[in-house]
Amino acid sequence: MKHIFAIAALAGFIALTPAVSQAQTNAPAAGSADAKEQATIDKHVKPIFEALKLNDAAKEAKVREVVAAQIEDLRAFHGTNDAQIKALWADFNQARSAKDVTNANTALEKIDAVYATYKPQHDAFVSGLASVLTPEQVEKVKDAETINKVQVTYDVYLQIFPTLTDAQKAVVLQDLKDAREQAIDCEAMPEKSAFFKKYKIIIEDNYLTSQGYHPAQARKDFGAKQKAAKADAATKTADQ
Repeated sequence: MKHIFAIAALAGFIALTPAVSQAQTNAPAAGSADAKEQATIDKHVKPIFEALKLNDAAKEAKVREVVAAQIEDLRAFHGTNDAQIKALWADFNQARSAKDVTNANTALEKIDAVYATYKPQHDAFVSGLASVLTPEQVEKVKDAETINKVQVTYDVYLQIFPTLTDAQKAVVLQDLKDAREQAIDCEAMPEKSAFFKKYKIIIEDNYLTSQGYHPAQARKDFGAKQKAAKADAATKTADQ
């Protein structure tokens, strides 16, 4: 927590100088491990605080503490498991490219098994947030940590599949939130995106297909529609 020292008048400057000097002495030196750690935490909490707009120093301090613990837990977990996790994601991508559903699912099951060992830390992070924030605010933290992928992806689905019923929309939205729940346990954004890819497969290949939709054709039609709209806009601009 940063401390702000106010000097009300020049006459009080000399009296306050020792305290300021002591604070500077205790502050992390530029380039030190502590300073780098603080910079990492600052970078991580910035979008969170921007989303929350708490205007409450005590709550911000608690959220910062919870996020700092999460960063430490993620660093330890991924330091131990990333080699295995990356190999499994490579297996998944290779299987998907070969349209080998069985091996793709096997890779995902193994990935889930690795992440299951992180559940205590995951639960501690969520409960820590819940101890100071409302459920809606906890959602905002999760969204901030996944660059708002739930809403962005959901909005695109509504465009690609405009005839979804309210019940179908609810299933799609919940699946995307499940993707986010796993993604917040990742350090790197590419892996966060990989978990969303996992759930997009669940949404499209499993759920929407079972509901009578044809996702591959729907995406193709949507792409053609976007391309046509772009060309039309370019033509109108040229004619002006």
